[in-house]
Amino acid sequence: MRDYDACNRLGNAIKPGAYHVEICSAFKEPFQTGPGRQQVAILSRFQAQAAWSEQWKSVEGVDPPRGFAFAWFKIRDADIGVYSVHLKSNLITRGNKEAEAARNIRKREVAIDQLMTHVRDFIGAKIPSINRLIVGGDFNTNQDQTMFALEKTLTFLKDAGFQNSFEALPLSQRVTHPANHGYPDATFDYLFGKNFKNGQAFATPTNVSDHWPVTCDFRIH
Repeated sequence: MRDYDACNRLGNAIKPGAYHVEICSAFKEPFQTGPGRQQVAILSRFQAQAAWSEQWKSVEGVDPPRGFAFAWFKIRDADIGVYSVHLKSNLITRGNKEAEAARNIRKREVAIDQLMTHVRDFIGAKIPSINRLIVGGDFNTNQDQTMFALEKTLTFLKDAGFQNSFEALPLSQRVTHPANHGYPDATFDYLFGKNFKNGQAFATPTNVSDHWPVTCDFRIH
């Protein structure tokens, strides 16, 4: 998302008065003044108990862009934590292509490793009542293409008990980034759930963005 105003306009476009902005980040981009043009946000029909955003930390010289947004919801008797992410893209504008591609992968892995640490050491330790979690957004990776064969980003989520709502679907039914500029159809956008009964996710073709929105029902059981 561009900014808080863009989030408001999105909510009104979906259904006027129904969705409100719980959190929209204001992360800065390196070598720029003011917030960047790509933020993460959470809109909801429910009022959050708390919401905030955090920037990723640099780890051994690996500096992932942006960060995550988080909101805590109490729906009936369930405490639900929702994370919104937009991980490093595969864009390479300079330097050695193989080295830069590896660096992009490492930035995504470092980001998700930090997210899982937040789930375990902050939410799990300080707000243990939040025992149902959703992580969604643009991950810019998949387990279909050979260029991502060794990447651990999605594996980190699976190992932490998160279920991919696209699980078992063939690629033809889970394209979220349609082929363009010589790149093939890809699944880059996901909704992961933990301690839910996940519905089957689907992507909706649109020309609003080069990524298609992903929808999924998560049932409390």
